[in-house]
Amino acid sequence: MSFRIRKIETRIVHHRIRPELVVISWAGKHDTSRFVEVTVHGDGGHRGYGEAATVALWSGESAETAQIMIRRVFAPLLLGARFDHPREALLLMDKAAYANPFTKAALDMALWDLWAKSRGVSVMKLIADRKPVTTIPTRASVGAYPVARTLKIAKHFWKEGIRTIKFKTGLPGMDDAARLRAVRDALGDEPVFTVDYNGAFRNAGDAVRHIEKLLPYRLALVEQPTHRERIKLLADVRRRVRVPILADECIFSPEQLAEALDCDAFDILSIYAGKNGGFTHALDMVKTAHRAGKRCTIGSNLESDIGQAAMACLAASLSAFPVEKIACDFPSSLFYTKSSVTSPLQLRQGRIEVPTKHGFGVKPR
Repeated sequence: MSFRIRKIETRIVHHRIRPELVVISWAGKHDTSRFVEVTVHGDGGHRGYGEAATVALWSGESAETAQIMIRRVFAPLLLGARFDHPREALLLMDKAAYANPFTKAALDMALWDLWAKSRGVSVMKLIADRKPVTTIPTRASVGAYPVARTLKIAKHFWKEGIRTIKFKTGLPGMDDAARLRAVRDALGDEPVFTVDYNGAFRNAGDAVRHIEKLLPYRLALVEQPTHRERIKLLADVRRRVRVPILADECIFSPEQLAEALDCDAFDILSIYAGKNGGFTHALDMVKTAHRAGKRCTIGSNLESDIGQAAMACLAASLSAFPVEKIACDFPSSLFYTKSSVTSPLQLRQGRIEVPTKHGFGVKPR
């Protein structure tokens, strides 16, 4: 069933992060989210919604550049056109501009939402290879803070029902072993510990030595210890440590995924539509990783509930996501004071409830 694009609207929105939970990592400081919301109008009054979760330190995009690219480059290609599948529109965008992943993802996400609504179904019905789960365990990030503040934030998340805690690690001068030891001593054996280096190390030896200092605190996985542009370094670290490696920053595109698979650089792939340049690419990459015997999880750029709804659709619907074994990143209700949608995604006892209405199941406020 084809669909036509009649109108594209964009607006810049702000989501303030709670000051006590500001995320500090090797990559930088994330204290506010300045995103672009996209509305695509189709036939029959249907509307599709998407989000460009733009953070310049992450992908080089800002809300302003995303809005300009949509208005001046992508909208002229799409307006008035009729498509049988969102993939066709994304192909035009990929040919028109290099990179700009979060910007393209906002439009691609909105088109999936519109397409599914025009068919009267949820996106999950269109992509699922298993019976979709209804809730997904969530993990949350503790910024790279000294011991006392690390412990305070971890206890807060634990009280909120979060059972998998991600520690931002690798900042020079920070005693990460002391931070993890304090939380383990306070909360016991039950919390699942993961660490995220955000590409802190430029050589495998330094990465391995730092990881080994943290192994006594029982790590479930280690995320992106080496620089995002050095995939072979990640493979070297993986061969030398006895803990699963999660690849994030080094795999934005299908081509980077292919290279990482060629050198067997990771055990788990962090997927999210914005980073991957579209829901379409994310879906394809999940299938590629799954065929290669790799597991997937959802990462986060602190998307609002618009972006989280699309990512929850992936994790809930596809068997590549062992959600009961590897928690996904759906922490926005913990970090933001209000939701971006009229019916907020509910986080109850550390698990996010998956929207089930047509499309991705959410509508902007």
